[in-house]
Amino acid sequence: MKKFALIGLAGFVAKKHVNCIKKINGNLVAALDFNDNVGFIDSYFPKCEFFTNENKFFSFLKKNLIDYVVICSPSYLHFKHTIKSLKSQCNVIVEKPPILNSNDYIKIRDTEKKYNKKCFCIFQLRLDEKLKKLKKNVLLSNKFHNVEIIYYTYRGDWYYKSWKNKKALSGGLLVNIAIHFFDILFWIFGEINNFKILKKSKSKVVGILKLQKASVKWTVSIKNINQNNNNLKNRFHRIMKVNNKIINFDKFDNLHLANYRQIMNGNFHISNFKSVIKFLPKLK
Repeated sequence: MKKFALIGLAGFVAKKHVNCIKKINGNLVAALDFNDNVGFIDSYFPKCEFFTNENKFFSFLKKNLIDYVVICSPSYLHFKHTIKSLKSQCNVIVEKPPILNSNDYIKIRDTEKKYNKKCFCIFQLRLDEKLKKLKKNVLLSNKFHNVEIIYYTYRGDWYYKSWKNKKALSGGLLVNIAIHFFDILFWIFGEINNFKILKKSKSKVVGILKLQKASVKWTVSIKNINQNNNNLKNRFHRIMKVNNKIINFDKFDNLHLANYRQIMNGNFHISNFKSVIKFLPKLK
């Protein structure tokens, strides 16, 4: 049974990771968060040791043989926690974005080599069956594609007052919200030739992207797509049009588990995401 530790247990995405660890028959033995609102863990791993002190947590890691540290802390802490975890002789599973500064990629790779451990990433959209099929079709064709992405994912007033709305802490709207779709665009249609932002506000960005095999118009927004409708039951509207054919990827939460299974087989290493990591400066 693989042993896990998790950083950021009180965070937005942590419960998905805890559920994945349970479903792959892993054991969460330790968790860290400065906030102690983490009672849900008792339903999954009642014997999990909980820390609010970072130094004590990493001291625990060094004294115990932990296979993976899962990093769900705020984005601006991902690099720091990745390095400290690798140095504690643990492999890493880090949420998106893995880093905010593309120069930190080399530092992670060097630390991996020094401590003989690996850093893996959560980019679960690559496991969506519709997108995998699209990638296969693009690879088999010499055709140049016209693509449009509409990516609405509603966030309320809290977002503008949180660290997520501060570029230095989250990378800004495109890094925090849309890094998934930029990753799949590079993965499917090849390397970037040109990138331009046409319109930008605090809640919406519109631009164009020229790739090896596609021209892409894209819109990213955290507004409600139906501005006059207060019903937020369907707060996501995420579609890709490829040559006027619509691919809907509103629901991909269940792909975290598939991502974990890939990681357990040694896949989804940070080196597989070099294209989107190199692209980070343009997204900020």
